[in-house]
Amino acid sequence: MNVIQMFDRSVRNYPEKLAFTGEGGDITYKAAQILSNRVARACLNEGNGKDSRFSCISPNSGLAMTVQLGAMRANAVWCNVNLRDAPENIIDVLNRGKVELLFYHSTTADLVKSVKEKVDSLKNVICIDKEDENGTYLENWIKGESEMMPQIKIDDNDIGIQAATGGTTGSPKLAVSSHHWLALSILGITLSLHFKKPPVYLAVAPITHVGGLIANYTLSQGGTNVMMARPDLDLILDAIWQHKITLMFLPPTLTYMLLKYPRAKEIDYSSLKYFISSAAPMAPEKISEAMNLFGPVMVQMYGQSEAGLPITCMPPEDYAEALSNTSKRHRLASCGRQSQIIDALEIVDHNDNISGPNEKGEIVLRGPTAMKYYFNDAEATAEIQKNGWHHTGDIGYRDDDGFFYIVDRKRDMVVSGGFNIFPFEIEQVLLAHPDIQDCAVIGVPDEKWGEAVKAVIICSPGSRVSEKELQDFCRQRLGGMKTPKSIDFVNDLPKSAAGKILKRVIRETYWKGQKRKVH
Repeated sequence: MNVIQMFDRSVRNYPEKLAFTGEGGDITYKAAQILSNRVARACLNEGNGKDSRFSCISPNSGLAMTVQLGAMRANAVWCNVNLRDAPENIIDVLNRGKVELLFYHSTTADLVKSVKEKVDSLKNVICIDKEDENGTYLENWIKGESEMMPQIKIDDNDIGIQAATGGTTGSPKLAVSSHHWLALSILGITLSLHFKKPPVYLAVAPITHVGGLIANYTLSQGGTNVMMARPDLDLILDAIWQHKITLMFLPPTLTYMLLKYPRAKEIDYSSLKYFISSAAPMAPEKISEAMNLFGPVMVQMYGQSEAGLPITCMPPEDYAEALSNTSKRHRLASCGRQSQIIDALEIVDHNDNISGPNEKGEIVLRGPTAMKYYFNDAEATAEIQKNGWHHTGDIGYRDDDGFFYIVDRKRDMVVSGGFNIFPFEIEQVLLAHPDIQDCAVIGVPDEKWGEAVKAVIICSPGSRVSEKELQDFCRQRLGGMKTPKSIDFVNDLPKSAAGKILKRVIRETYWKGQKRKVH
């Protein structure tokens, strides 16, 4: 089973239905299949088939997704790069990933010119939307290619994706996984969401990461992807109303911005059935606020580039129960129960011994969605796969009812005065304050304690709050040890291309010149 088979099934069932609309134009399922067939044949004619690497640099676009399907139909390996990432990071991923074929949108021509100069493995560069001096125009490249499906057998174990990880702790690693990995992730989403009619998905988050996985899920269901090139709050709200969106995914940082946006309270969300939050845990108070605004539609999915999605899922009915039953309100902090695509999901101690309920430790798993290996990084592969478990690097616990909770990233833990402090717990409290839109908590150098807790905060639009007021707010809820010793107010927080806050970048400001660095 693979993504192409899933897509082709939808073509048979919904040939004249729109697979894509919005950015890139209207494309029916049949038209997308024909274009992907021609792209696949052009790839094969150049030797870009099994085990060759391709990438696409483009804003979210139906045309970009169709071209990617074409290259995957040829059994080429997709190496994802995100347009919103820094140019030097994109070039680094393409170089380390040995990418040979690059598709791009004309709006990225300046970047592609630099890529061509600095990525030695590239053999061909194709502009997908028009004539451009930096590459061959797609229409010219596929001219004369048959519309018929190429007879290529894709085995489940064939490499299908070389996924650049989030890069929140340094240069992205390249997680190598099979075609089956991608198909099983789509199956996992299918088992978690229940539509009576094919979904209408607002693809505003980058299709290079979780947003693209959900877009492929939508294609597998015969749904329509409404493609949005950039995350503009007004455009998001307009699209929900105009296209009667039933499925949406946003990372928490963008969700928080939407919750504070005045116009968000003026929109009719009655069409919306599922609003997925992923990429990072969402604060319980924000979930409650989102349920009040958007309705009983919130879903939290926990996943990784290395382990697929969803590892766990928290559906709307579980959130609704947590909101209505005070004895279960703590579940608002949960990322849900184990997904059906995961064989085993456990909490382990530092020796990889399985922990009991409510004991904190690292989240580990076994299952067919765990990656094969990190590309050209045997040491990191051995570390993440030690003792037969896939190690997520996330600290969490499981309660008596089987709900999992993410406490923090293992490497984000602050050690202050010999005590382990988890920043996420403090961030959840801070985000419950009405004057805070977003925040990050880190450890900074301290002569007495080794590390001291610092909060870096974005205030809500038009709000002002003092450092002392926030410290008192935290002290009442967390006690003195976990209360930030200092607070900085900023206008923005550095984020990865997938929307995750880059704490390593924030830390660098405060640890510069220090001999010892705690991560």
